[in-house]
Amino acid sequence: MKNLFQIIILSLTVNLFLTACSEQQRQEITQKIQKKQIENAIKKLPKHNEPMPEYPQIKPPSELSNEEIDKNVQYVTTQVVEKSNKIIFFAKEEQTDGERHLVENKENSEYYRSILGYTADGNCAIQDFYSENDHKQIEPMIVKKGECDSWKSQPFDGMAVWYDKNGTVDSKSNGVIWFKQGEPTMAWREDDKGLISVATDIRPNVRKTAFVNKEQPANGERPYAVECELNEKENKIENFILFTKNNMVEKVSFNDNKIDPSRLLTWTEDGYGFIDTVNKEKVEELQKLALAFCGVEEQSTENKAE
Repeated sequence: MKNLFQIIILSLTVNLFLTACSEQQRQEITQKIQKKQIENAIKKLPKHNEPMPEYPQIKPPSELSNEEIDKNVQYVTTQVVEKSNKIIFFAKEEQTDGERHLVENKENSEYYRSILGYTADGNCAIQDFYSENDHKQIEPMIVKKGECDSWKSQPFDGMAVWYDKNGTVDSKSNGVIWFKQGEPTMAWREDDKGLISVATDIRPNVRKTAFVNKEQPANGERPYAVECELNEKENKIENFILFTKNNMVEKVSFNDNKIDPSRLLTWTEDGYGFIDTVNKEKVEELQKLALAFCGVEEQSTENKAE
């Protein structure tokens, strides 16, 4: 009876206190109480000792450092065995086939291409420039032999970086891409939604994709981010991590591209790790997000039967 009386007195005291506070103060107190209740509930969930994944570090292509550019120039230069320094064509607007109209001189052109040299296997090192001010339109890169004088030539080796006429990195339409033997190995770019990076073969056949939202939360929390590791050969998700707006981290385990609800690892912002217990709706939401973001290819009925 005494305990019941104490509870009633405490409840009345809290209500009187909340009544005396402003609306804003009441909301703040309520939020603190709710946060504490959530923290207490979390502490009762099964713990795990796996370290919290690191938040994706993706810098805008426009912040490409001189050191990284110099590294690329050095990489291209060391492959050149026969040096050259001649302009091989002047060009202007694009034709319907994607090529450029070639013109006879710089005065009537928009761009020009310079051959920097040739590699031991006959590939060529090139660089394009804007005719108007001689600013570089791309960084030096190597293209395959036979493609030196084609505007549609594809990067074969080196870092592909495109610039506008003012010398600013074209962050959105192309971004920055590292090529090796004709295959992109690392790329990052930005769009209106955020920054995205892709790295191939972080392990055999595994591609890692990360995204960081551009929108900065007003309360100083870090932006929402996603990270995925996909085995492209087997078309299976190996790792999927969600960095939520409230600074919590969720790492989802998959079995044949299906979420294992008993292995949803979660961390709070202070690094406390626990095994989450999720409802069906949350599992379905995470499943849908993971498949879309990771780029899992839908298998045909015939493949499924096999």
